[in-house]
Order: sequence, then structure tokens, then C-alpha cells
Amino acid sequence: SLCDATCVFQFVNCLETEKLVDTILQLLSTHLQSDCKEMRRLVLRGLLTLCKNPLKAKRMHNLTESLMELLKDEDGELVGLTLSVLSKVLLEKDIPIAITIALHLAEALLPLFDKDTTQVRLLSIHLFGDVIVYVKKEEKKHLKTYVHQSLLPLFYHLHDE
Repeated sequence: SLCDATCVFQFVNCLETEKLVDTILQLLSTHLQSDCKEMRRLVLRGLLTLCKNPLKAKRMHNLTESLMELLKDEDGELVGLTLSVLSKVLLEKDIPIAITIALHLAEALLPLFDKDTTQVRLLSIHLFGDVIVYVKKEEKKHLKTYVHQSLLPLFYHLHDE
């Protein structure tokens, strides 16, 4: 319910004990797949709060697949929040992006380049560029197909701007 989500969000805001982070992340991950959009929004806001601490952001890597699923949602605000969380979780400076995650993410981001919401378009384009930069050099060749597929939409958006 909405009350449960509010309680979870408040708990995340005052979370100081590192021992509880994994328990809270597990709880949040179950609510991330809720049918209630408000619940998912609150969970994403809680995750953004946790991301402010780099150590906690590192521990969120196991949520990547669940977060990428949310990119398929039609709600622009929800997708925007998801992109923000993914950016913070995946772009930790000392954690290279695995090629499997990079490939799935590149595939999920391409359709977002054409979204009606400017924020979603910009966040997806920036995250796509960052993914290409932060993948290990020897694995970049695997992303070549997605980069080629993105060039035309990116050119159109550049031209529109």
C-alpha cells in the first residue's frame, strides 16, 4: 500500500546502519516490481537517496536487471527516475560495466531516444554515451551494432536541437 511505501521511503532516508542496507535493498527490490506505480516511484526515490552514498550505490548492482525492466514502462516520470538511478549505480568510477549489462542496457536505451519526454530522451542519450565510455576497451567492439543503430536517431535529435 501507499502507507507501506511511505514508511519504507522514510526508513531509507534515515538509514545509517550499513548492516541494514542489504536487507533494505532486498525489500526495495520486491517493491520495485509492484503493480502500483506510486510504489515504484517511491522506491526509485529511495534508491536515489541511497545512491548519494557511493558505498551504498555499489551494493545496488544486483538491482540492475530489475531497473532495466522499468525502462519499458510508458510513464515518463518513472522511466526518468529509473535512468537517474541506473546512471548513479552503473557509473561508479571504480566499477567497470560488464559487457552483458552494457549490451542489455544499450538495447533498452535505443527506443528511449524517441520518447516524447525531453528529460527521458536526454537522460537515455547521456547514459548510452556513458555506457560506451565505461565499458572495458577490449569489449567495446561488442557494442558496435548498437552504436551504429543509434547514430541516425542521435543525428535527428542533434538536428532538431
